[in-house]
Amino acid sequence: MSEVFIGRQPILDVDMKVFAYELQFHQGLNPNQKTVEATVELIKRTQEEIGFQSIVGPHTAMLNLPKELISEAALPQFDKDHEIVLEIPNNVMADVTVLRNLKALKASGSSIALNDFIEDDSSIRLASISDYVKIDVDNYTEMKLKKMVEALHEKGVKVIALKVETEESFHYLKKLGFDYFQGYFFTNPVIINGQKLAGNKLTLLQLLAKVNDAKTDFHELSMIISQDVALSHKLLIAINNPAAMIPVRVESVADALKYMGLKRLKFWVNMLMLSSIEDVPQELLTTSLMRAKFCELLAESAGHVHDKDSYFIVGLFSNLGAFFKMPIEDIVNEMPLSEDIKLALIEKKGSMGNVLKVLVTMEQANVTMKALQFEKLGLNDIGNSFMAANAWAQQAISG
Repeated sequence: MSEVFIGRQPILDVDMKVFAYELQFHQGLNPNQKTVEATVELIKRTQEEIGFQSIVGPHTAMLNLPKELISEAALPQFDKDHEIVLEIPNNVMADVTVLRNLKALKASGSSIALNDFIEDDSSIRLASISDYVKIDVDNYTEMKLKKMVEALHEKGVKVIALKVETEESFHYLKKLGFDYFQGYFFTNPVIINGQKLAGNKLTLLQLLAKVNDAKTDFHELSMIISQDVALSHKLLIAINNPAAMIPVRVESVADALKYMGLKRLKFWVNMLMLSSIEDVPQELLTTSLMRAKFCELLAESAGHVHDKDSYFIVGLFSNLGAFFKMPIEDIVNEMPLSEDIKLALIEKKGSMGNVLKVLVTMEQANVTMKALQFEKLGLNDIGNSFMAANAWAQQAISG
């Protein structure tokens, strides 16, 4: 059976809020009947073990399926009222079966997104039945992009920019009139070298450093939290949320430690401090949590159980440069982290650095990565961990 995998990428609106998550069901380099069967099996297993609803949360699900699986019977399962957008390639105009299935699915409430619009006769005809159109922005000049967006808007079609990898590109494409933006541009903000942290961000970074110092015990952590009234309040609200699954009502930090343990308590403090940073999209926090869990899961699967907390920290902190809008090395060098963690974060070296490289490849969901490995783990193991980490991050945020 051929290896297949599911990629997931966020699609954000002009305010950098998540509009949808695209789930990409890749068949590798040489699609054939076996890989279609493998995709069906992967969908079934993912539904049973993780659940597609948990992977996308309350957001729109944009499904990039093999065309053979564009039918009501083959679709992944979501809540009854969940918005689903089906992606179609620009070469299905002559495929009567696919067009018939699309018509039935649209009648039942699904929307359609035309992938990789190229302005030929087929694309133009397919755009007329689509709700969204995706454009690879690397393939066109500024003037051409602007004309394409204007023409599609006149037809009532929303336009999604593909391969948006930097905040600078986001602002440029936003001015051209694009409605949505796909990629990890929010993890690559405009950074001014030599810029110093503002007082409140410097204080926050110092707190992060202290909280994550291996020498910080419960007493010190309790003092840090108690000195910040807002943080204490947010922490108790979060811990008492039913999603935290604490059996009793927690009234103090001491109670929190009793029922959660130091590691779990530090996680909640990390999450709350990062979420308090202004001028960053919430998806940056979601992505950081996903990265943390992914690194931890791969560490466990590869036999690095005793070091899994370090892998978790590497994933969580891999976006700190984006949170603080400074080079990651400037941030990391201010923190009392071990040398192997610093090496992973700054240079992506060592075992933990290799996990980050694998992670970036999964985020890009490159169809040429069939041979992707991490130590003894193959694509199936890596893909399962990636989906499980995404589901975990969604649950952590919603909780």
